[in-house]
Amino acid sequence: MRTIAHLSDLHFGRTEAKVVRALLLDLEHHRPDLVIISGDLTQRARSHQFAEARAFLSHIPAPALVVPGNHDLYPLYRPLARLFRPRAKFHRNLPGHDVRPVWADSAVVAMGLDSTRSLRWKSGALKDSHLDHLETTLAEANPKAARVVFMHHPPATTSGGHPYETLVEHGIDLVLTGHVHHAHVELINGEKGGSLVLVQATTACSTRLREDSNGYCLVRLDGDHMEVGVQGWSGEVFHTIRHHWFEKRYGVWRGIAHPTHVFPP
Repeated sequence: MRTIAHLSDLHFGRTEAKVVRALLLDLEHHRPDLVIISGDLTQRARSHQFAEARAFLSHIPAPALVVPGNHDLYPLYRPLARLFRPRAKFHRNLPGHDVRPVWADSAVVAMGLDSTRSLRWKSGALKDSHLDHLETTLAEANPKAARVVFMHHPPATTSGGHPYETLVEHGIDLVLTGHVHHAHVELINGEKGGSLVLVQATTACSTRLREDSNGYCLVRLDGDHMEVGVQGWSGEVFHTIRHHWFEKRYGVWRGIAHPTHVFPP
């Protein structure tokens, strides 16, 4: 079994210290095997905001993978930097974190895709090069490992890029995204068969709230079984506010209301 903590939209520069501390304590309690952060680590890509994000990453009790979000690129009021070196601060301030990170073992292969675009502020897109990267990574991975993709923008909100159908066709089991500051779990069925589970996380510790309170998601994978726990902020601690369970049969994921597979506590 593997446990993945999925965080998104931290927005350092617009965070509350109490929430950040509680978030780290909750991660310490659950001890995930991997932490994935799907973009927007900063509010305006300023160096001191990246420094706060880097300090946060250093306290995470597990390997951490990150991809940039649109807020992590040079802002639009720096047009030349935005055009010619949009991710320069991300690379400089988060050394060792590639924009296409990969983590793999016998049970899980997780691949990060950079959906940000320098000529767009909010929207993103996947390109053919992302799919080439996927195919190369999957060719080297354990064929029985769960296939996880994470990016900042949900594919449904991308413009001119590849939709969910393409990821289903590549045998992806789980897609982790952020951007919309709303926790959402959904089963996506492909038009030609196959399926995947979409997990969108709300903002983990930012004061930039929309529909949801602060939160993140805990995903547990065990062979053909998946559990998604949505963690929410009560004002004092993070706690599980709802569960979703999925089971894979004959290569297709389906939601189940009453799981027979029991995950260890």
